[in-house]
Amino acid sequence: MTLVFTLPSVGQEEEEEEEEEEEEEEEKEEKLFPSRYLLTLTHHQPRLGTIRLKEDFDPEKACQGFRKAMKGMGTDYKRIIHLLVSHQNIQRQEIQQKYTEMYGRDLVKDLKDELGGTFEEAVLALLEGPYDLLVSSIQEALTKFGTDETALIDTLCCRSPEEIESLTAHYKRQYKEDLNEKLDSELSGDFGRLMKSLVAGGRDENQTVDSARAKTDAQVLYDSGVGMNSETDEEEFIRILNTRSFPQLKETFDEYERLDSEGIEKALSAEFSGDVCKGLLGIVQRVKDPLGFYAERLNKTMVGAGTDDNTLIRLIVSRSEIDLGSIKERYKEMYEKELVEDVKDDTRGNYKDLLVAVINN
Repeated sequence: MTLVFTLPSVGQEEEEEEEEEEEEEEEKEEKLFPSRYLLTLTHHQPRLGTIRLKEDFDPEKACQGFRKAMKGMGTDYKRIIHLLVSHQNIQRQEIQQKYTEMYGRDLVKDLKDELGGTFEEAVLALLEGPYDLLVSSIQEALTKFGTDETALIDTLCCRSPEEIESLTAHYKRQYKEDLNEKLDSELSGDFGRLMKSLVAGGRDENQTVDSARAKTDAQVLYDSGVGMNSETDEEEFIRILNTRSFPQLKETFDEYERLDSEGIEKALSAEFSGDVCKGLLGIVQRVKDPLGFYAERLNKTMVGAGTDDNTLIRLIVSRSEIDLGSIKERYKEMYEKELVEDVKDDTRGNYKDLLVAVINN
């Protein structure tokens, strides 16, 4: 038997090398320049983050500060907190690279050796790239014992088309798996269909409102739910809520209230149940009151027995450079109490000090 080996041509090898270089460059760009990511989140409303770029940025000095905080007897937690909240994510990424250049060590590994518990989790979340934090939340939600549907709703239901595209691409690079296929293997029923539809990226990017379409869609939603004599047409609800732009949905919900004074939220609560209902309501709230969406999610992490620390950390860290300042104002309007006071009541020690520093920075 003769074995035939086919060697790649020189041109083919060059193409493959170029593709690898392009992928590496894209990954580096998203890691080091998350400002493009942040721009996709601002939408059309002015928002206020709490962590801003350090103007007199000196990565070498910051690295020296981290090293000093971890050398000798004891750990200088206050110094670590200050260094984290006084730099934006793009600067923290540069600090990590500079730290390795200066000391031949990994900053994250060194911090893991010094810290522990929820304080460590919050510190590491601040050192992750923006996409890293979100896709790791998705992965954890899908792979932990019992799917964390709430984390999926929070992470996917309020995203713009640009964000969804970037999230799915980053997920595939990080986990070598297609996110839609992962959702298909882990989820089922209406909730699975809703999540897969969100990730498919079919939402219209055109921000111009079509009033005629809004009236038509409102009538379809009414006829598919409250106006039906038989079972609810779930497909129509999911199709419209997942494919129309957010401004278009706002107009559609206004039109819906002319048909049903109780509003779209009441209709969804009556026609759906469980996680798919929570997901659809999340989309509605994202459209009507995006700041209220996050304020409510933050409040839910701290009500009742215990604290949902994973969600609390993810929300505070992921919104810190985008609209956390605006969210805490909305929080006070909704709950007549400062967000930072609730966080202080529900957390302890260095973990509390770090979250408070992010909120009040």
